[in-house]
Amino acid sequence: MRILMLSLFIMAANIAAAFSQPCIGIIHSYHKEYAWEQSLNEGFMMTLPANADISHYYLDAKRTPREEHRARADRVWEAIRDVPWDLVILCDDNASKFLGPRLKGGPIPVVYVGLNRNPRDYGLFPAPNMTGVLERPLLKRSLHSMCKLVNPSHTSVLILFDSDATSDAVVHEAFRGNSHLSLGKVRVELKQFSEAEKWRAALLNAKSDGFDTVYIGLYHTLRDETGAHVPEEEILAWANANTPVPIFAFWDFAVGKGKTIGGHVLSARDQGRTAGAIASKILAGTPPSSIVPQTAEAGSYRFSTYELERFGIELPPGIRSQAVMVP
Repeated sequence: MRILMLSLFIMAANIAAAFSQPCIGIIHSYHKEYAWEQSLNEGFMMTLPANADISHYYLDAKRTPREEHRARADRVWEAIRDVPWDLVILCDDNASKFLGPRLKGGPIPVVYVGLNRNPRDYGLFPAPNMTGVLERPLLKRSLHSMCKLVNPSHTSVLILFDSDATSDAVVHEAFRGNSHLSLGKVRVELKQFSEAEKWRAALLNAKSDGFDTVYIGLYHTLRDETGAHVPEEEILAWANANTPVPIFAFWDFAVGKGKTIGGHVLSARDQGRTAGAIASKILAGTPPSSIVPQTAEAGSYRFSTYELERFGIELPPGIRSQAVMVP
């Protein structure tokens, strides 16, 4: 009898655990193989409940034309709309823009992450069931510290971006739509392109155009002359092999041998970890409306030892002591 009671107790406990398993849907703006998404997922796994039942959906907005994004979001919506989610995570601007308004004010808690635009721009704030993590690339801070490594006075910097929604959001938030600005002795010019050939030409001509260095922003939606998407790895490898000036980055996935020198960069893993912690609080009973949207962590210095040596750049002790060094 005692064995029977113990067996029944264990069975009941297992059933209870199964029913308490949170069902989480994560909707990604980009594709599964993209380094940013992989790092986000690593961060989520660090802080989401270990027993969570997680489903991933990918809008593939980097590789597909902009005019197809809404249709792709519609297909994801049809796939998720009737699932009894305990929580949904929206990753980056495209997922938030196209799916956030459909979830706003509903019974499902929503956490957005990697949002470059103000959530008000997408109608996501205020919303009683939503909160999240805002991404604010450290453009100005990074420019101030890195430009001195190349030219300590009157530095001219070119920033290159593609022309997708994320780039538009970054430019809007960081530069208020301006393509030229001055940061003390640093002259900054920002250029956006949709065509890979024009993006490459701007980099090739950087030195002759008077720039001391180039910041590689986002380059993941560039297309060739036929309109076909050019893989981001190909773009970055070409930039590394052909740049006439030192190149730096704003995001950690672009740092390393055969990529850029480095910089004061943001990490998707950090943002995923923060978003996962917020989601866990909500699943434990904290109302989303009581959690103020957070700005992503301030970032960190990250440099490639190989690329520093290649360009003959020596880091000041104060920066090197704080930096993560990679090959």
